[in-house]
Amino acid sequence: MFRRRYPFILPARVRLIHRLLACCHYRISVTGTPCRGKPVLFIVSHRSGASDGTVAAYVLGGVPSLVSVQLVRNPRLRLLFDGIPVVRDKDRERYGITADSVPPPLVSAAEQIKAGGSLCLYPEGTSEWQCRPLPYHGGMGVLAARLKAADTDFTVQPVGLFYAAPDRFRSRVSIVFGEAFQPQGSGAKAIQAELSAALDAVSVCCPDNAAFNAAQAAAWQAAQHGQDYGTAFLEAQRQSVRETVPMTQPPARLWAKILFTAAFPLVAAGGRLAQRFADGRNNTTFFRMLGALAALPFQAACYALLLFYAPAAALLLAVCGAVGWTAYPEAAPEPLE
Repeated sequence: MFRRRYPFILPARVRLIHRLLACCHYRISVTGTPCRGKPVLFIVSHRSGASDGTVAAYVLGGVPSLVSVQLVRNPRLRLLFDGIPVVRDKDRERYGITADSVPPPLVSAAEQIKAGGSLCLYPEGTSEWQCRPLPYHGGMGVLAARLKAADTDFTVQPVGLFYAAPDRFRSRVSIVFGEAFQPQGSGAKAIQAELSAALDAVSVCCPDNAAFNAAQAAAWQAAQHGQDYGTAFLEAQRQSVRETVPMTQPPARLWAKILFTAAFPLVAAGGRLAQRFADGRNNTTFFRMLGALAALPFQAACYALLLFYAPAAALLLAVCGAVGWTAYPEAAPEPLE
């Protein structure tokens, strides 16, 4: 059930759903270009839980990632998630998965690259909204070392994800692609250090909360003048900015919120209810997306009835919703305590 034929690409339905979710929920900008033409190991910063996968899929298309087996064994969640399964010891006990039914994740990852496919890897393994990355697991160094030892033709490209407000609807998100490279180190430890430095160079990596707050304030101000948020954050981080400038607050635009909610009340309510199950800023958006998706069929059914009985009203509501979504106020970043 969990075995893959390599190279594996994400199914069209998963790519479509992630693209729609990313476009609808965020304001996304992209700096740099993903490497093409040969197998690529994309190493990605992990900032906002499972919604990081949605953002990455927006720009990487069918490139799969390593995912927890609990996401791909559930029929409903498989509508949203697919990839190369990772089975932990506690997953084997919980779900009764035998040791030989799922290959080790590093073996599967190596097969994906060797077969000519690309792979998206989150070296932190999990996410937490803080000023620096969580410790990178050593798997990326081991994987790259094995591929290099097997004379596999592949390249590595680091990808930084920058959220202005990870837990807010229509937040600004910047995707920054670093320079692609071939690891030069000898051995897993040296390659791990090489890959870690490359990912740190294009992602949030501040020494403390004060430095993070100053960098995000500078990036926000730059973004209000047309600069890319992620690029501005990296520049402030490189310059070790310490002075936190007052952040310009965006227009409140209460009318836009009212228009959007009036046009899509069930979707808005579903998202609001589901986000209560989140245990932190880094996974609030994921739960909101799940709630909104669960309510979407009911919202569509309401529109279908309204379109049948009062097509003019249905059209007016849809236009109001589109205007409200386009003009929805952008949330300013909040400082870390």
